[in-house]
Amino acid sequence: MIHLIYTGGTLGMVRRTDGALEPAGIEGLLAHIPELARVASCDHWTLSPPRDSVDLGPADWLALARHIGRRYEAYDGFVILHGTDTLVYTAAALSFLLEGLNKPVILTGAQLPIGEVRSDARNNLLTAVELAATGHPQVREVGVYFNDRLLRGNRAVKTSVFAFDAFHSPNCPPLALAGTEILYPVSLPRPFQGRAFKAHERLDTRVALLKLFPGLSPDLLAYLIAAPIRGLVLETFGSGNVPNDPALLQVLADAIARRDLLAVAVTQQLQGRVHLDAYAAGRRLLDAGALCGYDMTPHAALVKLMFLLGRDDLSHEQRRDLLTANLRGELTPPARS
Repeated sequence: MIHLIYTGGTLGMVRRTDGALEPAGIEGLLAHIPELARVASCDHWTLSPPRDSVDLGPADWLALARHIGRRYEAYDGFVILHGTDTLVYTAAALSFLLEGLNKPVILTGAQLPIGEVRSDARNNLLTAVELAATGHPQVREVGVYFNDRLLRGNRAVKTSVFAFDAFHSPNCPPLALAGTEILYPVSLPRPFQGRAFKAHERLDTRVALLKLFPGLSPDLLAYLIAAPIRGLVLETFGSGNVPNDPALLQVLADAIARRDLLAVAVTQQLQGRVHLDAYAAGRRLLDAGALCGYDMTPHAALVKLMFLLGRDDLSHEQRRDLLTANLRGELTPPARS
C-alpha cells in the first residue's frame, strides 16, 4: 500500500472553461489517472490547505514528517505531490527529519498541469508510485522523481523552469532510471541507516544563505549577518574561494567566534566541491572558522543547519562536527589519505 500526500502545485491543476487554471484537489487529480490502480494500491491525504510550493516552509516540513512518522508502519512507501519551486528544500528537510528511514518517500511534481494534453504529470506520478512500490533497496530513502530519473532528495537541484527534464543531481548518480524497464545504476551509498526510525520534530529557522559576489563590502556583510542568525551558508566562488579582503574576513571571523555562528561554505557552481585548503583564497575561510560543505547543495546545507540547530541534545562542537559529516548521503566525504 502506497500513501499519497497531496500538498498542491502545478501537477494538481486543471483548466476551467474560461481558460484559467485552478486546483483540482486530489480527487480531481486521480480522476485523470484511472490506470494508477493497476500500478499499486493507494490511499491519500491532503495537506490543508493545499497551496503553491513557494508558500510551503519549515512548519509544513515538520507536519509532513509527523504525518509520515505516525503512519510509517502502515505503508510500504509514500509519494508526495509537490510544486516544483521549493521541492528540493522539502526533500532535503525530510531526509534529515526522517532518521533511520528504510522505506521510499518520493517527491514528484509536474511542469504542466494534469489536465493539459502534453502534461508530464501522468508519467511522473505513475512512475513515482511504481518506484515506491518496488521495494528495491536503492529507493528506500527520500527521493525526487522527475522525467524518468529518481534522484537522491538532498542532492537534487531544479535547473529549468520550462523543460520536462527540470531536476538533476550533478554530484550524485541517479538512484533509478525509468524507461521500458527500471534500472538501478550504482549510486553513492548512504551512511548506515540501521537505527530505529524516528521523525524529528524541531527545526531552527534562524539561518541565512548568502551568495558571495564581487564588490561585497565588509560593511554590507556586517549588516547582512547582524540579524540574530545562528547559522550561515556561504555560496563561495569555485572550490571555496573568497576575496582577499582582511576586513571582510574579520567580520565573518568575529561573528563565528563571538556568537558561535555556524558558517559552512559551499560552491556556487552546479558541479564540483569545496576544498578550503586547496587555495590560499579558500584557506582564508578556514582560518576565519568556517566549515567545509564539500559538495552539498546550498538547499541541503541550509536545511541541515536548521536541523542541527533544532537539536537541543547537541553541543556547539557536536553541531560543527555533524555539519561536515555525511548524515543522509547529502555530501561526499573526502577520500582518506
